[in-house]
Amino acid sequence: MDETVKSLINDLIESDPEAFNYIYQSYYLRMFNFANSYCRNHFAAENIVQDTFTSLWGMREKIDPQVNLPAYLLTMVKNKSLNHLQRIKVQIKVEEHIQNKMMRELGLRQALLTACNPEEMFHSDVQRIINETLNKVSPQCRRIISMSRFEGLSNKQIATQLNISVKGVEFHISKGLKVLRVNLKDYLSFFILFLIRGLF
Repeated sequence: MDETVKSLINDLIESDPEAFNYIYQSYYLRMFNFANSYCRNHFAAENIVQDTFTSLWGMREKIDPQVNLPAYLLTMVKNKSLNHLQRIKVQIKVEEHIQNKMMRELGLRQALLTACNPEEMFHSDVQRIINETLNKVSPQCRRIISMSRFEGLSNKQIATQLNISVKGVEFHISKGLKVLRVNLKDYLSFFILFLIRGLF
């Protein structure tokens, strides 16, 4: 071993900061280039080399005075670089898993959207609102609305069957349509069709 290097190692073991600084300046670039050639990331390579020299100083008292210092440093950089690449590998696998899960979910949403029939869904919503609304009015009003809009009977026919006046039929129809108009405010075209006469 070169006497100069041997002397540096002994001084480092004795906690000489100047010896450490000399080693740092002498080997930093070589260690950085080695780490960067595998990590291909300047920031990661800098962190690895900095961590290597920090570890070197932290374990200085345990270093073998006969150690091959360049090889010792290079081994530390190698191991830290391997750890870094392993973390990247795990991260990529996690991201791929998330990406695959997102792709499966996206495919499912596409399939559901392709299969859905907007016209049927829209009609179903309107029918539900109509049924819920009619269930809230009086039985007489509900019966007259049903006879008028669903069975297609005229006001006179309804009045005859229920034994009430035509005016009474008109009153209940007007009352029922008023409530429906409010509840079907987001489905104006369907309300107009309902208003014309039973298309449901």
